[in-house]
Order: sequence, then structure tokens, then C-alpha cells
Amino acid sequence: MTNAEQLAAAEARLTELQQAFVDEAHDAAKRRRIYDQILKTRREIDRLSTHQPAA
Repeated sequence: MTNAEQLAAAEARLTELQQAFVDEAHDAAKRRRIYDQILKTRREIDRLSTHQPAA
């Protein structure tokens, strides 16, 4: 998988996690777990973005 493909997959995963966070508005424990995954995914996106060629 290329860096660009990994970045696209991570961005898609972030979108899904953000929707799951909204869907779990009633459950604080689930929201916390999802929030932790969101943070991890954002760090991955940041890492992958630094390896993208300049446009």
C-alpha cells in the first residue's frame, strides 16, 4: 500500500470514528474509547502527511 493510499484509508477511518463518536452521544465510556482512537488516527494522519511529496 502506498503512502497516499495509507493516508486516504486513515482519513476515511477518521471520518467513520467521528460519526461513531456522534452516534454514541449517550454513552460516555464508548465516546472516550472512540476519542482515544480518533487521537491515534490523527497522529497517524500527521505522520503520513509529513511523508507526502510537496504539491
